[in-house]
Amino acid sequence: MNSKTIKAGRFLLTKMTAADGDKYFRLSNNAQVMKYVTGYPLTRPQSDDMLRKFLAEYGANTYLGRYLIEEEATGELIGAAKLDKVGAEYEIGYRVMEEHWGKGIATEIATGLIHFAKTTLNAKGVIAFVNVNNAASIRVLEKAGMVNMETIEDLDEVKYKFSYSPQNNPLMKKALYILLGLIALVLIAAFLMPKDYAVEKEIVINKPKPEVFEYLKSLKNQDNWSVWATRDPNMKKSFTGTDGTIGFTSRWEGNDDVGTGEQEITKIEEGERVNTELRFLKPFESTNDAYMTTETIDSTSTKVRWGFTGAMPIPMNVMLPFMGMEKSVGKDFQDGLNNLKSILEK
Repeated sequence: MNSKTIKAGRFLLTKMTAADGDKYFRLSNNAQVMKYVTGYPLTRPQSDDMLRKFLAEYGANTYLGRYLIEEEATGELIGAAKLDKVGAEYEIGYRVMEEHWGKGIATEIATGLIHFAKTTLNAKGVIAFVNVNNAASIRVLEKAGMVNMETIEDLDEVKYKFSYSPQNNPLMKKALYILLGLIALVLIAAFLMPKDYAVEKEIVINKPKPEVFEYLKSLKNQDNWSVWATRDPNMKKSFTGTDGTIGFTSRWEGNDDVGTGEQEITKIEEGERVNTELRFLKPFESTNDAYMTTETIDSTSTKVRWGFTGAMPIPMNVMLPFMGMEKSVGKDFQDGLNNLKSILEK
């Protein structure tokens, strides 16, 4: 590998060389920056000696080693980072100059190093070590999606071993919280919204009530005026029982527009009302109660009402406002009644 740079958000990580002594000394000479590294600021000779040891660890043609962190847009020195190999895992590390603390830069660097190790180096595991007293770095690693796996006691310090876990990634957590929040809102809405629905249409037919009712109570006659019968000319029909009596059942099997289902006469109030049960089987299962009523207006005209009712279970009932029952089913009912009027008034 020849590349010596790693992109981490707004920052460019460039592999250190022997010419970077001045920049590295700016970091290593700060007591706060070095608090959990050596415990004290380095002199220039000490800093140069540390840099030489770093450069001797890895050659130039590998991503492993020490990096200077600089803002890509301005070239300003931000800190230093490292990428090491520990067994089968890749270790990340960083130091940020004191004047840049508290700006979220360390988290951005850690996240960038993790991403680089996972995507470019195909790392199966990404780890980091941090002193148990370094609360700021512990928070940074947690924000970057890393998890404290164990406590390690060295001769000179006690430290935590952190490991990257996608499940602990804050972005994934945020997405999960949003998803759970949306689910909660849907469930709350489902409990508050009505589950029942109803559609009813009416028309006046210029025929006496007995004649109209006699025609209506025949389910077979519906094929003459219902709009659904015209949506699949090849629809298969079968019947059970005696038409116009309780228990008579009409079954249909059709295309995607009409699906598969059956309609059964469940109650007849002679001359007044016919109740049926609609059982839809495909493309989805549901059961609805339908009815047709007749009302005398005068000796030569009759008002016909055609409607149906049903209930949608929680949480599917949240879809009711978007299904447009009145507009879609209501239009079909009205068109069917218009056809019925034309047939009976001929």
